[in-house]
Amino acid sequence: MAEVMAPGSMLAEIEAKPAGDARGRTPARASADPSLPRIAVVIVTWNRREWVSGVLGALWRQTYPAANLDVVIVDNASSDGTLEHLSEAWSPDLIVDNATPRAHEPNFAERHACDRAGGSNRAGFASLTIVRNSDNHGGCGGFNTGFAFVERFLHGGGGSLAATRPDYVWLLDDDIDVAEWTASSLVRVAEADRTIGLVGARTMDLGDRETTIETTVYFDPETGVMGDEPAPGHRLRASHMAWASTVGGPKYGSGYAGVREVDVVSACCMLARWNAVKKVGFWDWRYFIYCDDADWCLRFAREGYRVVHNLDAVVYHTPWHYKLTPARLYYAQRNGVWMLQKTLSGSALRRATRRRMRTILKEGLVCVFRRRMTHAALSFRTVEDVVGGVAGKLDFPMPRQEETVAALGRIGALQHGAKIAVLIDNEEQLCAAEAMRACVRAEREGPNVGASLAAGAARDGRDEPRWVYIMHNAIERAEDREFAEIGSVRPERIVVSRRRRSMVRRQIPLWRDPPAAVVVFDQFNMMPLLTGRWNVHVEAKNVGSCTVERDGWEEKLSLLKRGARALVAAEKYARNVRPAPRGAKYG
Repeated sequence: MAEVMAPGSMLAEIEAKPAGDARGRTPARASADPSLPRIAVVIVTWNRREWVSGVLGALWRQTYPAANLDVVIVDNASSDGTLEHLSEAWSPDLIVDNATPRAHEPNFAERHACDRAGGSNRAGFASLTIVRNSDNHGGCGGFNTGFAFVERFLHGGGGSLAATRPDYVWLLDDDIDVAEWTASSLVRVAEADRTIGLVGARTMDLGDRETTIETTVYFDPETGVMGDEPAPGHRLRASHMAWASTVGGPKYGSGYAGVREVDVVSACCMLARWNAVKKVGFWDWRYFIYCDDADWCLRFAREGYRVVHNLDAVVYHTPWHYKLTPARLYYAQRNGVWMLQKTLSGSALRRATRRRMRTILKEGLVCVFRRRMTHAALSFRTVEDVVGGVAGKLDFPMPRQEETVAALGRIGALQHGAKIAVLIDNEEQLCAAEAMRACVRAEREGPNVGASLAAGAARDGRDEPRWVYIMHNAIERAEDREFAEIGSVRPERIVVSRRRRSMVRRQIPLWRDPPAAVVVFDQFNMMPLLTGRWNVHVEAKNVGSCTVERDGWEEKLSLLKRGARALVAAEKYARNVRPAPRGAKYG
């Protein structure tokens, strides 16, 4: 993926003319267009001050009148100076503290209110507010904070803001950019049909703005999984398949235009009808992140509102799988099981719940034997928390990020004669392995070697660690490719196929002479059972940092016992599961 920069380039231009908005008007003189709907824009941010400032710049560029936008930034207790940065750059009209450990129990207190007659904010918005949460409530709690603020300060007219009673609330992530026509396009679709409750935008790759990465999303109640295409039997399947054939598929195609009815739209850019929000309720407070927006969409549909995707409205976002980590997957899987309880009932709910829980446990079992111990533990923890009803933010000791060379030195992998096994599945990982080897050598030869390596690690090339590349045979010339000599050392190689017998047979030498560390790229490992005490997880795009976790038969056995207990609890839970109650304001 191309390097992505925060979309904040407009800020310098705004600062050059601090009294005007994107159309050159003076905020103090600008007034809302009464013929157009009023929109409350809610942006949730956490430690992305430059990014969220860029989102304000994107709003400033909109063709939709800035004076019709009440912008609310919910700061989830950022530690990077977000509040101070935004205050200096944008001069908000209001700052509000929300000192509460539970987002669904807001405790708003105005800290500062500017002279509204002067129109103080620098972009000419109808209002610009920063709500500072005392805790990080995640995307779910952040948007719930925004809804509660809109309800009290805008819809109800409390505090120092005049009652504006918004027609819509527009949800935006803090790491996006939006095309300048997006707001107008979203509103146009919503205004054309009063039965529409939610309108989403077409997602294009922030690093490759010619590529569409998400359009239609549908929910399969049999599996509890969301996908680009409706499952067989879905009421929209025939229409979707006919449309997809004309544009080359729901993503990576071309010619996208018009409106498609769907089950789910993403909250990275979602327009919601405010009177429908008041009827449906806010987000399920338990979720923290992931599935919260999908759950909301399904609840809108149950109340009789249409959920549609506006292909003409465009949001630029990083593909979701670039952000996926074991911890994020925990939320997606835990919350996905809870979604089933709000969608299904009876035997269908029991079947779907059992299927989802078994899938999660199976994934954990695979991770145990594929050097993803943290991921395995989180899979079992997911089932435990579903059964126990553990909601909100995950409390789990995740491995910390370390500099790769320092981490290898700490675990003794850079000592004389130590062996480092590197698992390589494709060309990108092969390049990463070579970069990592060069990085280690450069650090050993550098002036700060003592700060990075374990005591006694020598700089002499004869004392270099031994590198073993375990390569998939689909890599071109895997058997005979020449590798660079780094520090008088070339890596050994073991070439394997996808056949399990080949994988087991080829790693026998490693059982006899175990590696000090096994490097796994991008949380993926094709090889089962590999010996070795330490796993070093590295991103292929950034070999300079890593996380380290312990491995071994003792750890594997402990996790297998935990998985067996989770399986028993899951089976009991699935037999007795009941539909979740409905009608709560927060969920």
